Amino acid sequence: MALQCRLEDTEVANAPTRPPTYRSGRRPPKGHRRVPRPMREQLTVIADFCEEKGRPDYAAELRTLAGPGGWSQLREGAGSGAYTTNIPLTMHIGLRDALKAAAEKQRKNLSGLVTQGHGKVLAGDWTPPEPARSSLKGKRVVLNVTVEDSLRGQLRERLPALGKELGYARKLTESWVAISYLREKLGVTDEDVAAFARVAELNKAE
Repeated sequence: MALQCRLEDTEVANAPTRPPTYRSGRRPPKGHRRVPRPMREQLTVIADFCEEKGRPDYAAELRTLAGPGGWSQLREGAGSGAYTTNIPLTMHIGLRDALKAAAEKQRKNLSGLVTQGHGKVLAGDWTPPEPARSSLKGKRVVLNVTVEDSLRGQLRERLPALGKELGYARKLTESWVAISYLREKLGVTDEDVAAFARVAELNKAE
């Protein structure tokens, strides 16, 4: 009897064991599993980094993508084969800084707004104001935005006739339309421009 018990004990101890069955059919990974951050959070972190490195323009565009409807701007051009070109908008440094600050604060994309403005002019949904000379004196700088070639071509073709229809004495230009639409949509006033112009002068003096 004692021998039988010892044999039974040995058989139990040495009996092969089956690996546990997991519902997914795969073993769980060993070690700590890293949970990826949501894409919106990653973009926000990268935007903060760009801000710290002195590129608020990049930060503003990244926050626009991370905000509501941001991904639609990427999807609209995906696979369309559309070419875009740069539009250098020459303006007073105070106006440029005011526009960039307003776009960053409102999480708006400057190129996206200009594209929107071009489309609204062509659709007759927005009328550009009459061109006028700027009363601001001082440094002139360039604000670069990008718009699809086809849209630019349609707007430039439409502007001469539109200017005549509106009775404008001065020629309507693509640059004027873009800057006017940016100012209106971002709510940049003459007071804002003057304030940023003073800041630019102070920074220049330093």
